[in-house]
Amino acid sequence: MDDSAVVRRGVRRLFSVHPRFEVCGEAEHGREAVEKAPTLRPDLIVLDLSMPVMNGLEAAPLLIAILPSVYIILFSNHNGPEVERLSREAGIHAVVHKSKVTTHLLPQAEALIGGSAAA
Repeated sequence: MDDSAVVRRGVRRLFSVHPRFEVCGEAEHGREAVEKAPTLRPDLIVLDLSMPVMNGLEAAPLLIAILPSVYIILFSNHNGPEVERLSREAGIHAVVHKSKVTTHLLPQAEALIGGSAAA
């Protein structure tokens, strides 16, 4: 999900304290997310755009092939029309800028999964 352990801990904490979500795993890079997805079977995956080994745009189509009903949020320091376009092409459902983590990430996740319980 993110190559930074600090960011992963923060996002985990954000989702863990919310009663509608249960965090089932985390990954340091896209390849690890793809490898863990079949076992963890999440309903929602938050991916960073810039990760080593495999970035979020590369991982998203592979994750969707494994779990066609999974929702994916791209969580990134990058934004703009090009990131939005590339995200749509990769099958990503939403883009949240890292500066908006406390105000946009959970509401976007809730909107995507419609109140079911997994992250």
